[in-house]
Amino acid sequence: MLKKTLCLLALGATCISLQGCLGPAVVSAGVGAAMVSEDPRTAGTIVDDRVVVSKLSTRIKNKYPKKTNVTVTTYNHVVLLTGQVASADIKEDLVTMVLETQSVRDFKDETVVSELGGFKDKAIDTSIKSQIVALFAKSNDVRSIRIKTTVEQKTVYLMGLVSRDEGETAAQIAASVKNVAKVVKIFEYVD
Repeated sequence: MLKKTLCLLALGATCISLQGCLGPAVVSAGVGAAMVSEDPRTAGTIVDDRVVVSKLSTRIKNKYPKKTNVTVTTYNHVVLLTGQVASADIKEDLVTMVLETQSVRDFKDETVVSELGGFKDKAIDTSIKSQIVALFAKSNDVRSIRIKTTVEQKTVYLMGLVSRDEGETAAQIAASVKNVAKVVKIFEYVD
């Protein structure tokens, strides 16, 4: 009887201690569901995009661990490669990797053959991206869930499914951020 009582007390204590974890998990799931419902892509396309990024990023890092500084971005089965590669041969091989990847519908190669960027360059790009994403979130004319933002060497790449007005507004917002050298629109227009 004492053993049963102790087990019930331990179970109760565990439930109480986990209670604080349940709230954030439920909220997080709710936010994720809300984001998916706002995203114009199907759930399958969202998953496919994430799988493509994961597979290509891993494949590139495994094959060229110290010869590339490449970011893989994808939206609606369109792949964007940005960053630096050590040689033209590597650049060509990356194109082949993308073209061999299942569910890729279109491809934009914005990699450059050059020395790999350093920490300072990455910090500037990260700051630019953070500012743009924050401005998108504040805007009534841009639905940030529909736009994926990538920044490389102060060039901003915008991908997504947007109206022409929304795309133009997003590009103007991005261009207004300090240190932005150029904005490249890789949008698919819904109107």
